[in-house]
Amino acid sequence: MDTTQAEINDLIRKLYRVSDTAKRASQQAFREAAPVLISAIQARAPESGEPHNRYSGGQVKATYYPGNLRRAFRTLQFRRSAAIFVGPRLDKSGSGGEFRGSRADAYYAHWVEFGAPAAGLPPNPFVKPAADAVGAFTLRLATEFLKRKIEAAV
Repeated sequence: MDTTQAEINDLIRKLYRVSDTAKRASQQAFREAAPVLISAIQARAPESGEPHNRYSGGQVKATYYPGNLRRAFRTLQFRRSAAIFVGPRLDKSGSGGEFRGSRADAYYAHWVEFGAPAAGLPPNPFVKPAADAVGAFTLRLATEFLKRKIEAAV
């Protein structure tokens, strides 16, 4: 996998040399490859059979319906980074209300993955096994997309 990462880094450098829009092109290549990893994570994400509530001040602040964790995984792009990340979406609009349908907030994803010993929650890894299973394939796919972007730019 280290050779794939080195090849990707080399391709990104080449793309930057031949294109003014290299950052956008490399992000698009990674975004096109990401659904493979996202699907693998979503397939492994545990799902509760019932809604759960989050409390604040003794009152229900949010209700999370089954499948919230699964729906929350997507590509994430940050302004200061040229990279594309895959992770859970976090609701920044107050994190209140009901999370179902297209609305998702997986602020608790790290507790599911790594556990919360103080709360008696054992680890239930699902992201790492998914990345181990399809990570190398996703990087090879991104490499192919990057090669196409470079050929199109040249």
